[in-house]
Amino acid sequence: MPLLSIANGAALMALSVIGYVLKDPANSGRTALIPGAFGVLLVLCGVLAQRESLRKHAMHAASAVALLGTVGGLVPIVMSLVNGTFGARPLALALQIGMLLICGEMLALCINSFVQARRQRAQEAAG
Repeated sequence: MPLLSIANGAALMALSVIGYVLKDPANSGRTALIPGAFGVLLVLCGVLAQRESLRKHAMHAASAVALLGTVGGLVPIVMSLVNGTFGARPLALALQIGMLLICGEMLALCINSFVQARRQRAQEAAG
């Protein structure tokens, strides 16, 4: 899981760089860097999780970052649907969908890993 956290963090940082490069010259483009901030946090969690003593805490932190990133990608999409502005800013929409997909995938992998670890501990205790 630590390597998946690093890989997903790198993907978010790449998404952020692409969004910043493709931004409208009239905009400052700072919001394009939001996925990169989540990416940095995921990479940090992945690096910390490579140490056995920190793995459990670091991966729980990575799942929290992934949850916040999933919500952070989903809420603007839903709000633009409610406001009737969906698709008005295609680059922003693409970044939000990308962040939603990457963070959602990371969150799903973390949840699956936690469930598998709990099942393994239960089997070891019963066995």
